[in-house]
Amino acid sequence: MLPGDSEAAAKDKAEIFNDHRVCQFYDPDKLSGKAIAKSVGWEGMVAWDIYLFYTDGSVWSNFPPTPQYWMHQLEESWADRDRFHTGDDLVNELFNAMKRRMGN
Repeated sequence: MLPGDSEAAAKDKAEIFNDHRVCQFYDPDKLSGKAIAKSVGWEGMVAWDIYLFYTDGSVWSNFPPTPQYWMHQLEESWADRDRFHTGDDLVNELFNAMKRRMGN
């Protein structure tokens, strides 16, 4: 999505997260972003800078499931404005989504 994106850059950034639950990969054809975009109703677009929360038992098979909660940082006109959050507002929305997700 950015000019400096490459397989080498992805491998370098993957070292930031030392957690077996985190999976990072390089997707030069943006297949995952296209599939995620479709799952939130953005047919024909590419999702990135998006935060997704799924219900327990959600399974990703040939197509990602629709997330229970989601938000983004995209300024594109086609992206849902009511789900757009940045800065402290994004932090608050992520915190609230996590609380809802955890049942608190």
